[in-house]
Amino acid sequence: MTKLVFALVTTLGTQTISTEYFTGIDACLYYRDKLNTNHPYHHKHTKAEHVHAVCIPARVDPSLQQVFDY
Repeated sequence: MTKLVFALVTTLGTQTISTEYFTGIDACLYYRDKLNTNHPYHHKHTKAEHVHAVCIPARVDPSLQQVFDY
């Protein structure tokens, strides 16, 4: 059985390096903000070195994926 959750997708340049799932949008947005403010655009990063995080809705099977419940 799938469940609607929020996926925190973190990318480095164009490559996805991490995806975590949260039951609540607030936790997802909290970690998104922390990741994005620790790697702001004003640093001298090339696009390939830039870390960026977004929260998107997703459907996952909790028996197959770990879902954080904050």
